[in-house]
Amino acid sequence: MKKVLIVDRVHPYLSEKLSEKGFVCHTDMTFTYETFKAVPDDLFGLVIRSRFVVDKELLDSKPSLKFIVRIGSGVENIDVEYAEGRGIKVISTPEGNANAVAEHCLGLLLAALRHISSADREVRAGEWLREKNKGSELQAHTYGIIGYGHTGPAFARLLTLLGCKVYAYDKYNPTAGDAHAEMTDLVTIQRECDVISVHVNYIPENKYLINRDFIDAMAHPFILINSSRGLVVNTEDVVNSMESGKILTACLDVLEYESTRLKNLPKEQWPAAMERLAAMENAILTPHVGGQTTDAELRHAKVAVEKIMGL
Repeated sequence: MKKVLIVDRVHPYLSEKLSEKGFVCHTDMTFTYETFKAVPDDLFGLVIRSRFVVDKELLDSKPSLKFIVRIGSGVENIDVEYAEGRGIKVISTPEGNANAVAEHCLGLLLAALRHISSADREVRAGEWLREKNKGSELQAHTYGIIGYGHTGPAFARLLTLLGCKVYAYDKYNPTAGDAHAEMTDLVTIQRECDVISVHVNYIPENKYLINRDFIDAMAHPFILINSSRGLVVNTEDVVNSMESGKILTACLDVLEYESTRLKNLPKEQWPAAMERLAAMENAILTPHVGGQTTDAELRHAKVAVEKIMGL
């Protein structure tokens, strides 16, 4: 019996299709780290988002486990190296929400270029400031995409369909370019671009990829978009650059202070940099919802089923 435990939200398609293939699926979203560790070692598969950390101790408690599916793109809550050393296959589904994240980035970009968020607040306050809210058009800018795996190409496709010039850089796959972006080096992106969109996985060497040195190397004031992971951006360096005018607008769907469960710190625990960021008019902040669409949920499930059946 191939028993699969689903501990996080996932489209019913996944359990329906796996059941048709002979798996026995059980969904329970009340599990914690400790309660999962205590269940009998009879699991063939685990499906999770960010409910708890899957570390060495947890993996040692489930020697019968054959695969772990992380619904979404990041696997930083899973000790992948140890799992795969134990013969446990770790699967993620970044293809599932690539288009959703790309569309969210486009929405953030348009909000920044056309001052949509600030104009909305002003109108609600009785102000009618047409000249102040004069914006600029998409084609007036040059775009640099850092990270060209799944969401980077999806965003590049939208931009090129709208007539934009796009450069891309990927440290780990420097030949990943396509018809929608010209692959180049980081120096060229810093020299040519005035919009930077980050689409990298979080690994320790990507911590604070966007920091004071990166910002100082940018030839032009620029718009920053981050929809990857919060720790990729040094918040204090970004806020300082927003105050100086080097960063025109910071569009952040993810924040440095998110936990492994992708939740930001409670407001009473905010560090000074977060308080400063939240008070700035040229910040557009959303709660890690770039990939959160009903369409993406179904695609995640379809991708997961396909990858499980391919094991």
